[in-house]
Amino acid sequence: MPFTAERMRKMLNLGKQPWHHAGRLDIIAPGTELLQPEFLFEKIDDTVIEAQVNKLLETKRQNELNAWAPAAVKEKVAFDDFGKVDIRVGTVLECTKVPKADKLLQFRIDDGMGGRTIVSGIAKYYPEPEKLVGTQVCFIANFEPRKLKGVESQGMILSAEDKDGRLVLVTPSQLVACGANVG
Repeated sequence: MPFTAERMRKMLNLGKQPWHHAGRLDIIAPGTELLQPEFLFEKIDDTVIEAQVNKLLETKRQNELNAWAPAAVKEKVAFDDFGKVDIRVGTVLECTKVPKADKLLQFRIDDGMGGRTIVSGIAKYYPEPEKLVGTQVCFIANFEPRKLKGVESQGMILSAEDKDGRLVLVTPSQLVACGANVG
């Protein structure tokens, strides 16, 4: 039931008072017994508040996704420079989380040339790395090896960043031979 001036007068045992008495300090006579108090506003349960906050956050997230636009194209590079990047296809033989690293996965890739280890910062998007075994991925084969959390990474697995920030592995649409060039 909505709170009204009539309910307030009843609670304070005021009876009928003209509006021009509002704000006066002597409106309630000394010794006046107050009646049963009531809440001025309906109590809102924490779960209702949480549901509304979540609804607002989801609306905000959807608005951000709807406003997404691709990043600007990077500066131009010569075709010959791009030709120096060796992109290949390999099949994931093993995939595990790198110990003491929240973001890193360690891949063992069949690259058609004896295999290689690649470390990639995509663990957040693939919480069950063992499910990637058997997946074909595109990777850069000719980067200088680099140690990440004590593991030597011999390349870089390619992934696309979706508008929600999620990283998705770049994979061929059909099965191809391990070590096949992408270009």
